[in-house]
Amino acid sequence: MSSELLKGYSDLSEEFEIEKDEEEITIRPYEVDCLPNDYNITTLISLIERGYMKIPSFQRNYVWKKEMASKFIESIIIGLPIPQLFLFEKERNNFLVIDGQQRLVTIYLFKKQRFPKNDVGRSIIRKYLSFGKQIPDSELASDNFEEFKLKLPSTTAQKNQLDKLQYDTLSTIKDYDFKGEFDFNRTIRTITIKQIAPCEDDSSMFEIFSRLNSGGVMLKPQEIRMSIYYSPFYEKIVSELNLNSAWRRFLGKKEPDLHMSEIEVLVRAFALLDMSEQYKAPLRNFLNDFSKKAMNYKEEKVDSLSQLFFDFWSSCDKLPKEAFRNEKNKFVISLFDAVFVTVCEKIRSEGLNGRIIEPESLVKLKADPTFSDASQGNTASATSVSNRLKRARDIIELK
Repeated sequence: MSSELLKGYSDLSEEFEIEKDEEEITIRPYEVDCLPNDYNITTLISLIERGYMKIPSFQRNYVWKKEMASKFIESIIIGLPIPQLFLFEKERNNFLVIDGQQRLVTIYLFKKQRFPKNDVGRSIIRKYLSFGKQIPDSELASDNFEEFKLKLPSTTAQKNQLDKLQYDTLSTIKDYDFKGEFDFNRTIRTITIKQIAPCEDDSSMFEIFSRLNSGGVMLKPQEIRMSIYYSPFYEKIVSELNLNSAWRRFLGKKEPDLHMSEIEVLVRAFALLDMSEQYKAPLRNFLNDFSKKAMNYKEEKVDSLSQLFFDFWSSCDKLPKEAFRNEKNKFVISLFDAVFVTVCEKIRSEGLNGRIIEPESLVKLKADPTFSDASQGNTASATSVSNRLKRARDIIELK
């Protein structure tokens, strides 16, 4: 891992009070089908454009530079072998890219003849391709993109014939149809994986994602969860709720975290609000189960939860921005989600009507011995979670 990426992970412990999760290490057998196919470039592009193949955001954005992308395209054009791709088949015509995101995006961009100039352009790529949507021509034509002309090195003795060419000009090299070769005769080995058993969960996808990427940056659980359980509810969290100014103020961070740690905090809060009676450790599986359930939320449900989220922050109007932090200035997730669940339950049953959280009741909760005990040691155990919620429900007041 690079020092910068390591810094990104270490920052999490500086921002949040890290909790312990009682997670059993179990060995379970899986039955998985692996189907190899040799797809040509035209077929791969078609799968992307039809929305059949979703390119989940393992990294925050598309990260390849033009030189690296050009060398990759050159390898395809001249017929050199390239690494195989891995897809996970969730259902018919719905594939997740497990390994090969950067390569597939590069191919797509080369066909579109556009390349990102800045971080905004890279964010646009993620915004659309990550969720099976085509990038609009208006976005590609903006100043955030430039022409994708191959940038290949030449020697003093010989110029690289492909240098400065783009997709439409590939066929101009003498009498050889490089464009046709690129489209139809260059294939990429693609392994499609489908879980057969166990059929009651999607846990093997976590194993596959993690193990295929174990040679590089280990993915955080929420990064994987975003790819597997993406839904309109998740889209609302990412595009709107996580950017809410009140949430970011209490969190103490202007920009969203690269590895989606804040998204996980919000998912956890909503999961406990919706399924606290069903909670059992490990926390990771609980969040997986909730995320899978949330995939079936109707638009009305998503809107209702969003409004509840906004009402909660209205109720925090008189709280200091350090309200959910401890003496070490770390954001305490267990405190936040206990208060969030309690207040949202009160709003649902009693209405908000301009009421706010009584600041003294929050101070009292922080000092409560039972709550404090349940916030130490094995904080993610069912007993600890239950005790924290019970004390928050008893102590937190809206006035």
